[in-house]
Amino acid sequence: MATVCDASGGTTPTSPPTGNGTPAMSRRNMRLAILSACWGAIPQVMIKDSSVLVIFAALIGAGETVAVLTTAVSDLSLCLLMLPFAALSDRIGVKAQIIGAVMVSASAFLLLAATPWLGAAAKPVLLGGLTVFAVAIAAYLAAWFPMLERIVPATQRGLFFGRLRFSWQLVVTVFVFASGWYVGRHATVGRLQAIIVLAAIISLGRAYYVGRIRVPPAPTPPLRLRAALREAVRNRALTGCGVYLFFLYLAANATIPVAFVFARNHLRLADNLIVMLSAISMVGLILGYSLGGHLVQRYGVKVVLLFAHVGFAVLNFVLLGVRTGRLASVMVLAATLGVYGVLVACASIAVSSQLLTLASPANKAVSIAFGYSLYAAGQGGSRMLASVVLGSGMLADSWHVGDLLLTRYHSLFLCFGCGVIAAMLLLVLVPGFVHDVEPLPTA
Repeated sequence: MATVCDASGGTTPTSPPTGNGTPAMSRRNMRLAILSACWGAIPQVMIKDSSVLVIFAALIGAGETVAVLTTAVSDLSLCLLMLPFAALSDRIGVKAQIIGAVMVSASAFLLLAATPWLGAAAKPVLLGGLTVFAVAIAAYLAAWFPMLERIVPATQRGLFFGRLRFSWQLVVTVFVFASGWYVGRHATVGRLQAIIVLAAIISLGRAYYVGRIRVPPAPTPPLRLRAALREAVRNRALTGCGVYLFFLYLAANATIPVAFVFARNHLRLADNLIVMLSAISMVGLILGYSLGGHLVQRYGVKVVLLFAHVGFAVLNFVLLGVRTGRLASVMVLAATLGVYGVLVACASIAVSSQLLTLASPANKAVSIAFGYSLYAAGQGGSRMLASVVLGSGMLADSWHVGDLLLTRYHSLFLCFGCGVIAAMLLLVLVPGFVHDVEPLPTA
């Protein structure tokens, strides 16, 4: 039986989901959930963690601000919209909301592919398509996590999230490597359009597999949104954890897209090499997802998150040593992005397990959405701030530390590293970490 920290730091037992009553049905549902993620994850990752959209935005005339902002829109939407969409899923059903969201997100992605043909309207339509896509993803995730809470037994969550994310990340990485080969040394708009259209079509498989999942009914009648939100905020462990995640990811989440812009605009690396760098970061994600579930299962959420937290700071400081496009510097950049991917993956499994465990038993959908919205606010806010800073010109183009010549990108990496260290001070204030949630028991 899983436990959650109550407001006093104690624990309250919750019953694990039944998976529709039989172990065989639980296994079938979890397998279908993994297949749906494999089909549907490509567009999400292309927007958030791949350089494909960064290059595409640049080719149609968008500047650095828009290029980095394309990676932030999705998280900002999650922050603002997951709560109302969670309440909506309680009314219309999680499967219906997921399937509708998939259809809308695929249509929005096709709209992105059409932007080069729109002339002066290309950049506004690009941001509009990204916004529609982000809204659809918020609707999807607001129903996705409550659905998983009902079909995945509590004793298997750590391992399930590891298998789930390893599987879809492997599929996405193969797709991105193939995209890098197809793009060639210098990307063309036509080839990037073909990649985006293919990703949109593939993503429709997510709706097919979700439609085959047998979801048990919600155990309790849903609360009204205002009452549900009030109940979620009173959960001190969940609120404290969400605030900590907000500040951690506000400092740590813009490193990868800024590194892509740095590689293209300062190091002057070829477009296909930049796509390969994004694929290397995804290989790191694959390794992290393959390890993260086992690490969470064995050591608990607190240890895994602390390790990732320290790693985020160290790797941002390592990037201060990447200053030229020479082979040695590019190898350091690639290795840093790969290890960063490992830490991001391990931390995300820990976060998902923690939020599902801390969510109030009688208010799962809105509680999960509340915690996840704070997490997403940090992620999206980080990339939005980075995009504004890059576009504003507030940072000096270059500066010296002794004989070392550093750029405005290095200024950002330095700020990110210092911000991650500052966020560590919040740990002593978080009930979910001071009174650590027990590691999920093995199946």
